[in-house]
Amino acid sequence: MKLLRVLFQSMVAAANVFIVVLLVASAFSDKVSPNSMLIFSYLGLAFPILVLINLCFLGYWLFFRKWYMSLIPLVGFLLSINALQIYFPLHLKTATIPDPHIKVLSYNVMNFAYKDHTAEKHNPILDYIVKSNADIVCLQEYWGPLKGSHLKQADIKGALKMYPYFKVLSSPSAGKDLIGIAVFSKYPIRSARKVKYDSAYNLSGVFELDVKGKKVTLINNHLESFKLTLQDREDYESFLKSLNSNMFDELKSRLHGRLGPAFRQRALQAEVISKEVQKAKGDYVVVCGDFNDTPISYVRRTVQNGLKDAFVESGFGMGSSFNRNLFYFKIDYILHSSNMQAYNCTVDNDISESDHYPIWCYLTFK
Repeated sequence: MKLLRVLFQSMVAAANVFIVVLLVASAFSDKVSPNSMLIFSYLGLAFPILVLINLCFLGYWLFFRKWYMSLIPLVGFLLSINALQIYFPLHLKTATIPDPHIKVLSYNVMNFAYKDHTAEKHNPILDYIVKSNADIVCLQEYWGPLKGSHLKQADIKGALKMYPYFKVLSSPSAGKDLIGIAVFSKYPIRSARKVKYDSAYNLSGVFELDVKGKKVTLINNHLESFKLTLQDREDYESFLKSLNSNMFDELKSRLHGRLGPAFRQRALQAEVISKEVQKAKGDYVVVCGDFNDTPISYVRRTVQNGLKDAFVESGFGMGSSFNRNLFYFKIDYILHSSNMQAYNCTVDNDISESDHYPIWCYLTFK
């Protein structure tokens, strides 16, 4: 009996060591481009799951009072400490924000949820933006048709009339309509241009703003998506709920066929954005948007490129910003240069009209 107990404990310890190895590899996976080794991008996606499994092992060892064995998961957490601080920041709200400050809001609006905006019935996303009272609003999946019977560009401009300055950059496939990314601002937008990289539907733009006499370079991004269909998402959700082994192989193959190319293309886009950040060195720089990648990813690390992450600096918890079909990941960000300070960065889950939650923060100038 004792031999069986020792054998079982040894198997548990071996499994824990294996998870720790995966956890540490996941924690450092953002240093490897998916165009070099794709496996590390998948490991980065798995980081919160590996943290949870390792936490279960720690609970197991503590429950059975195997104090020395609890060192295995603790070493894993220690080696992953930087990634843990990025993924799970723990900052309380600041009651008083120093002046002068600005509020920046980034929001993938999912074409304003395809809802109208009339005097009788307001579009909830437009209402949210108005009530946010943000100074600078960066939108992705912006949709402002010039004509038609539904929500039009004129309706959006009317609803957001408190923003005298705005600029829309359309994606290559948009045609004549205003479809792409947009910036609405209470401060003058001096210039706007698209960033040149390969994509049919996604894009980034560089906007130069005059904020209280200070030059602010703002880069609004909607990086390459995984292009998962509604069926893909529903099948993924069904699999997680049922853990049906018959679905696994087919679903794995289908998702890999979509995730792999997107990881690679997004990495190339991130490298282009990183160069834009370098060009703006010395300015006040804000980089925000839908990166379509998690906090432990080559994309986020590459785009950050010396900038600070407002959520890591002043947020609390995981901050999951995608909210559909059990894909609970943080993929929306606000980054800023070191000559600015972030306060109270929040992923706001009070509104769920879009498949993304908005993210906002206060920024002060040093």
